[in-house]
Amino acid sequence: MARRKLFRRPAGIVAASAAAVATTLALTLGTASGQAPGVDWNAVGRAIGQPLTTEAQDVHTAEWLRTDLHVVNAGVTENPAMELNAEASFHPTGDGRTLMIGEVTLTGSEVNTVADRLQRGGVEVTALHKHLQDETPRLWWLHYWALGDPTHIARTVHDAIATTGIPLGRQPDAERPIALDVAGLNRIVGTKGDNENGVLKYHIPLRESVSDSRAHITLPHLMEASTLLMFQPLGGGRAAVNGDFAMTADQVDPVIRALRSHGLTVIEVHNHLLYEQPRLFYLHFWKTGDATTLAHGLRAGLDQIHAPGG
Repeated sequence: MARRKLFRRPAGIVAASAAAVATTLALTLGTASGQAPGVDWNAVGRAIGQPLTTEAQDVHTAEWLRTDLHVVNAGVTENPAMELNAEASFHPTGDGRTLMIGEVTLTGSEVNTVADRLQRGGVEVTALHKHLQDETPRLWWLHYWALGDPTHIARTVHDAIATTGIPLGRQPDAERPIALDVAGLNRIVGTKGDNENGVLKYHIPLRESVSDSRAHITLPHLMEASTLLMFQPLGGGRAAVNGDFAMTADQVDPVIRALRSHGLTVIEVHNHLLYEQPRLFYLHFWKTGDATTLAHGLRAGLDQIHAPGG
């Protein structure tokens, strides 16, 4: 093979070219590793107190389970993975900034302190309500939103969560097997569920594109733009189901009718966000029973907002 002749550039041009190559390489590596240019996700993880988990659509998430609480709802001892938790999900918006959306499960005595800490750090409180109906101890779910420097946002969330009884340093337990007919439930629901700390979870993206009018982005489906269905195994093929249907206004009544026709209890209908377009409503539900029967009831609700199998 003939050796190519080298063209010797002036030193200044060589240095500039090397810098350009280095920048291009850094951007390429950042994209390949799931990192958006300008966002140091390792630094964000350090600020929030744990490495972030990279999810679909460039979402980066931290989560803590409320393993400090013994929660019983309607006679069922709840697995903390049934949304008894705190979480924060980040998505880059450009120029090193991110959108953060999260929520935390709180006891009554913790609510005001957490809300105060979040707001002092520039994190907005977007909702406060119930996700369960008959739980002991009584719990509240506080939702929050922020747009700006991700490290500052992460530190604010960490400091607010640190005022609660949540064990921030505890790592999730090893995944427990799901003692249910997972393949059968997947067929009914129409998508594959995930084992998250012993709870079978389905995240079903909305058919509609949902935007954030403040961040000027389309929301990734894991950031409140999806329906969440959760199955906690109770033994003998039985389960407790909980979660929320994400809906536009015209879908609310049809979903309620479908769920009630299958005996599911409707807990609450409310908002989680402030700046989403179109406006979304979230319906929380509860029931125990045969897991397959429950899945058919939830599928009936999904059929009001998705084509079967969608």
